[in-house]
Amino acid sequence: MTEFAYGSDEKFFKVIRPRVFFLTAAVLLMTLALLIRLWYLEVIDVQNLKALAESNRLRQVQLPNYRGTVYDRNGAELASSRGSFNVVVIREDMPDYDAVFDKLGEIISFNKEEAVRSMMAQPEFQPFVVAHDVSRDVAARVEENRYDLPGVSLAIAPVRYYKYDSFASHMIGYLGEISKDQVGKGFFSDYRKGDVIGKYGIEKSFEQILKGVRGANVMEVDAAGRELQMIQQIPPGAGRDVYLSLDFKAQQAAEKAMEGKKGAVVALKPTTGEILAMVSQPAFNPNEFANGVESQYWSQLVSNPYFPLNNRAIQGVYAPGSTFKIIMAAAGLKEGVIDENTTFTCPGFYTLGRKVYHCWKEKGHGKMNLLHALEQSCDVFFYHVGMKLGVDKIYDMAVTFGLNNKTGIGLEDEKRGLIPSSAWKLKYRHKPWGAGETLSSAIGQGFNSVTPLQMARVISAIANDGWLPTARLTRLNEKDAADPEGLGSRNIGLQKKYLDQIRAGLYLVVNSPQGTATHARIPGIDVAGKTGTSQVVVLKEGDKKRKLESIEEKYRDHAWFVAYAPVENPKIALAVLVEHGGHGGSAAAPIAREVIAAYLSDMVKKPSAPAPKPPAAVPVVGEQKINAPEIPNAR
Repeated sequence: MTEFAYGSDEKFFKVIRPRVFFLTAAVLLMTLALLIRLWYLEVIDVQNLKALAESNRLRQVQLPNYRGTVYDRNGAELASSRGSFNVVVIREDMPDYDAVFDKLGEIISFNKEEAVRSMMAQPEFQPFVVAHDVSRDVAARVEENRYDLPGVSLAIAPVRYYKYDSFASHMIGYLGEISKDQVGKGFFSDYRKGDVIGKYGIEKSFEQILKGVRGANVMEVDAAGRELQMIQQIPPGAGRDVYLSLDFKAQQAAEKAMEGKKGAVVALKPTTGEILAMVSQPAFNPNEFANGVESQYWSQLVSNPYFPLNNRAIQGVYAPGSTFKIIMAAAGLKEGVIDENTTFTCPGFYTLGRKVYHCWKEKGHGKMNLLHALEQSCDVFFYHVGMKLGVDKIYDMAVTFGLNNKTGIGLEDEKRGLIPSSAWKLKYRHKPWGAGETLSSAIGQGFNSVTPLQMARVISAIANDGWLPTARLTRLNEKDAADPEGLGSRNIGLQKKYLDQIRAGLYLVVNSPQGTATHARIPGIDVAGKTGTSQVVVLKEGDKKRKLESIEEKYRDHAWFVAYAPVENPKIALAVLVEHGGHGGSAAAPIAREVIAAYLSDMVKKPSAPAPKPPAAVPVVGEQKINAPEIPNAR
């Protein structure tokens, strides 16, 4: 047989010997490789293997962290965390999850199909939350039926709680589940899927301060993943508390005064820039977001034509109207185109070429100096100032007051507004600046747009001896106000005599019988301010004389009022904007009055220190006449 196969023994060994050699060599190499690998695992990689083995034996059950509490400047609690009951299930502990879910459905309302899909996607022996923040009655019923609900239990978890619902909602903000794109990136490197983070307002801006540190229970598990015993407990760390600059009384008064209206109120402490009140109406309830916003509520918010999620205080941009005359007065005085002796005659209109620009007062104001032009908000006076200045000098002063730039308050999506210049017009509209556009800018119309927060800073600078404060959200110590530069405040470079003249005019706006804001008066508190009416559309001649109520709301003018008080020692400065409210004196000034009275409640009805008398009207010297045809006025 051998001879038949190979011919001879010699041939047989000649064929087999190389094969045996290679087979033996292969076995030896494999044995050597195994020995080397065994040596590596036993000597070199032993610590890593121990860690892997330990991780298979141990499981960390995450404990949620409690966010820090948000307070107002005086310690009133605004946002905190409270305990809540969650209904959780572990599928491995349910012999028949269909039957268990059917029984559970008799106690709580949930989507069974969606719950099953989500539960099956969970790792083994990991709890899945079926229902968040159930009531105590529901929790009691779940406990009563524990024997009929194998694998179902209750877990206590923190949930965000906003004590006063929509109170300061645009400033405080709300929470939401972290997105897939955010997990593990940048600020969120230590976050996991399902974590709740700040999505808006203070909750978002101060996320890293408020969030706290999650804890864990380290459990020993068997090979099947079942928990055997607790090895270690790592307690969670609460987030740091935040004290806002917000004043509860001022905020509450502002919100009450703005009920049923659309617009914004921003009140500052003029010496420090601390936000005392920030209201945007309509508002929303951040408690609706605490456990994931319901689709119906979210749909209501995003489909609302009045955009309740927009913070009008920093995101709403409006023509400033006659409040801009404060800046016009400052520019005119600083550039020397007017002084305390300058007067212009207002017949109710101003002509430029063939076009007529009207004053709001149909029959005109007569002779006006700066003091009374501010007091009665004479458009014609400021038409003259604007033409003498030119648009670029108006722009320079507006920028000095912080307009055309974001305030940097620290809340997202703040708008910068717009103050036009000749260069801007050429660059973005590809046309040269026209003289008629200067007239519109001079009374706060045309391309001009500002936010309520910006205007609150403007009036703060007037009240604060020319120091433009940096807006801030958190409380400061009183001693910090002694160093405005240390707080980031900037001096607008306006001489005191010019500031005094402007302040005297603003005093008359509220306290003179001819003033446009007599509704802002408060017994015992001297208030100074400036009204404004911001045109939304150009009305036809006949419509201009109609009563406000007879004009369709969307075509009504916006109402402005900026103010500070007390006059002698300003402690609050604010801007009020009522969308489609009509006249600033009747719609916005009463709101400012309520906010000031609430914040300075200890001064109401008490005699204040006598305010300095405003300078008397200066006799006409070198009166400048207007050469205009006698035509009937139509505003």
